[in-house]
Amino acid sequence: MKKVGLYIRVSTLEQAQEGYSVGEQKERLISFCKAHDWLIANVYVDGGYTGSNLDRPGIQKLISEIGKLDVVLVYKLDRLSRAQRDTLYLIEDVFLPNGVDFVSMQESFDTATPFGRAMIGMLSVFAQLEREQIRERTMMGKLARAREGLHHGGGYNPIGYDYIDGKLSVNEYEAIQIRRIYEWYIDGMGTQKIAERLLEEGYTNRYSSWANSSSGASSITRIISNDIYTGTLRFDNVVVEDAHEAIISREDFDKANEIRRRRHEIWGNTAYKSKYLLVGFAFCAQCEARYHVKHNYKDYKYYECYSRAQTVKKMAKAEKCDNDNWRLESLEARITGEIEKLFVSPKYFESIVAEHEKKCRKQEKQPDETDILKGKIADLDKQIGKLMDLFQADSIPAEVLSARIDKLYREKLEFTEQLNRLEPQAPQRDFDAEGVADMLSDLSAVWEHADHGEKRLVLEALINRIMLDGDTVTIEWSFLE
Repeated sequence: MKKVGLYIRVSTLEQAQEGYSVGEQKERLISFCKAHDWLIANVYVDGGYTGSNLDRPGIQKLISEIGKLDVVLVYKLDRLSRAQRDTLYLIEDVFLPNGVDFVSMQESFDTATPFGRAMIGMLSVFAQLEREQIRERTMMGKLARAREGLHHGGGYNPIGYDYIDGKLSVNEYEAIQIRRIYEWYIDGMGTQKIAERLLEEGYTNRYSSWANSSSGASSITRIISNDIYTGTLRFDNVVVEDAHEAIISREDFDKANEIRRRRHEIWGNTAYKSKYLLVGFAFCAQCEARYHVKHNYKDYKYYECYSRAQTVKKMAKAEKCDNDNWRLESLEARITGEIEKLFVSPKYFESIVAEHEKKCRKQEKQPDETDILKGKIADLDKQIGKLMDLFQADSIPAEVLSARIDKLYREKLEFTEQLNRLEPQAPQRDFDAEGVADMLSDLSAVWEHADHGEKRLVLEALINRIMLDGDTVTIEWSFLE
């Protein structure tokens, strides 16, 4: 008797409109098994999950237990997946290599027969076609919005603007930084120096604190080359002038980009790109120097700490460093694996956030000088309040009250000035988990077909630094700051 795993999937919309409820699918699949004298080994259910990817608990459990089954049975092919690539992966790389047949009840196809395998491949093409049509309709909607001067939205909105009711609205705090960037660049300052100066002056933006001068410099280059700051909206082939409030004049934009063009002519692509994926991101956790790529006569390529190599003295941070080298393919595969896991697994993203919050709680400071000063100021406020209560109760003469309050107020003023010197105020931004999740969704669509340069841009959007300490790799995610 064959052991069968029943797989059932519904999304909320399908359950409401198409009649693919969990109960209905289960009832029909059980009847099918009884008619074929099959033993039901387990039922795997994904309720409310899209079929466009495999990030579903039910399908993942089925994959992990595939060795216990002889047949996987679904009510309809698109219950398994709506993506051709995932359908063929499950059938050809998971089910068949483990001796497990796949049966779709509605289409009456069975992978035990050559005809069934061929027809399932054809049906999966049509399921994929449906997804592509949905994407096409979505794209048409975005183009229509763009023609009306509306931004396409998403979590990764340009620094300097907030996305409100379909329009870009100037974020005054970030707009100050955009104007500073253009001003300093036109005055002759380089992008890396601008990033360093923004960091020194305590500026932050919604995605990072400009802490990594390398990725910060790349962000500044993108800002300088983006005419969205002149009020221009671009989406695909649609261009709309004065679609939103400008932060930079067209004159300053053209002036900055003429400077950028001349610098590009002098320095070429090396000023903006690296032919290695992680150059500019990888740092030594032991001496804080950067990692660069070297190769031997056999073209064995590896990442090495500048302080260990001692080939470029100005890049070394210590006279000697024994931190490990990393084979290029090994380190890049490890980082790209983390990126891809972040894209496909919401739970992994949640675990990163949870670990960050746990770390922040552990690092909460013990009472320091600022806490002591705040306590003294609060105590003085209480004393002033008590004196006012006594005055209202006619328990203290006005002249005595005035002298005492004046003394307390001068003490409070002195403590407040000390506190301000210790604790300069700078606007802070809360971590926006929902916005980052939207950004990850947008970048995920880019990553799959991205070339080398585009993948570096994705890394710049997500990562501040990659710290290497022996065989330990720590990614400092920019969206957590």
